Amino acid sequence: MTQDNQRPSWVVLKFGGSSVSSLDDWNNIVQIVSDNLQQGFRVAVVHSAFKNVTNRLEQLAQLAAKSEHQELLAELKDYHQTMASQLQLESSLLTPWLDSLETSAKKVAEHGVLTSKLRAELVAYGELLSSTLGAAFLEQQLSSDKKTQWLDARKLFVSEVEVNSNVNDQYLNAVCHPRPDHELSQQWADSYDVVLTQGFIASNEAGETVLLGREGSDTSASYVAALLEAKKLEIWTDVAGMFTTDPNKLSEAKKLEQISYAQAFEMAEAGAKVLHPRCLSTVMPYHIPVEIKNTHQPLEAGTLINGDEKDSRWVKSIAVKQKIPVMTLLLGRRGQQPETLQKVFTVFNELELGCELLASTKESLVMAVETSNSIHGEDILNELSVKLAEMCRSVLLSHSAIITLVGCQSSQALWHLLQIDAELPDQWLLLSHTSSDQHLSFLVSDDDALDILKLLHGHLIQ
Repeated sequence: MTQDNQRPSWVVLKFGGSSVSSLDDWNNIVQIVSDNLQQGFRVAVVHSAFKNVTNRLEQLAQLAAKSEHQELLAELKDYHQTMASQLQLESSLLTPWLDSLETSAKKVAEHGVLTSKLRAELVAYGELLSSTLGAAFLEQQLSSDKKTQWLDARKLFVSEVEVNSNVNDQYLNAVCHPRPDHELSQQWADSYDVVLTQGFIASNEAGETVLLGREGSDTSASYVAALLEAKKLEIWTDVAGMFTTDPNKLSEAKKLEQISYAQAFEMAEAGAKVLHPRCLSTVMPYHIPVEIKNTHQPLEAGTLINGDEKDSRWVKSIAVKQKIPVMTLLLGRRGQQPETLQKVFTVFNELELGCELLASTKESLVMAVETSNSIHGEDILNELSVKLAEMCRSVLLSHSAIITLVGCQSSQALWHLLQIDAELPDQWLLLSHTSSDQHLSFLVSDDDALDILKLLHGHLIQ
């Protein structure tokens, strides 16, 4: 094995959909890549689908199951060909992928039912199309002595079946476990200056396309960083870092200059959409720092995430997840008997839905339902309620919000809450904290969530 100082120095740059969807974006990307090359790095670029394309492909998949997809398919083809024209690239570069996309849509139409496998295959074309243009543009714009190589992420990362995972998760929320490959890192460095691959997609052991879950491009970037044992991972997006809360929901939000892996993980788990939690759990063992920056303002300082963690007595950030389907199961006198719990979780598994146990008593369970990676529509919640009612005395469905305080011990956060000299909502539906004691969460009415967020941010963030 080569020594650390003899290994090639890689930086991994992930660009989200809002960062790759115009000529101006790509001129910024060329400059960012060039700056890193000038600093002596080899550069690995992880590329998302163009903005909103993944959502449109999800819609295409649903329409194809009803053989009503032709109009949207034509729009998607036209959109990508227009992007090629904006980047002054030959649209023929896209022809193989567009033909294959049409074949996949036809396959869904012939099948008549949208399965997890077919959905993954079809939705993956967003990244394959955009990254093909991205690699060609970099090759065209970088100096002639710099070699750019497009790589298929499905050849790089093979998913592993998690214990008790359902078919839906295996195709739409897949998990890989990459390890540093110093031989591959050296091989690439000897042949290329820049490699470009896709976010969000991988393959399974059968060679079928799988997806890494919504917002999975962050996860892909961390996989590449781990594979290359990169010097740093930069997440380029449309905001310059992580904030004390979502700046789109509260204008008073303040940017965080530095946070620890653990704090960033808690924020991501609690709903901070800038970063996917799996991204951090992958790079943390290899001490790879992560920086979040704004593609549209590349000179602005971002947020650095690393292993530096300082004890704090104050709340550092407040995250909010809204419109969460929450099931309250009243189990009756038999309560949480093993056979009852087994039946409950079997129902979730049969419907290919995820769930998170938020709270429990002797005779009740409060569970959040995860539908973002499901192939089903909202009507699946009604079916879930009906099936659960067969084994429970009562099932109550509501749409709630979870507000999470991150940055200090939960007991300290609770003390700060008690000092607030203002009228808080009468009904806090849930109070919980994790074993790490690094966050405190409340389940509240979705209608009250933003008012509570503003109140707490004003009193708790220093």
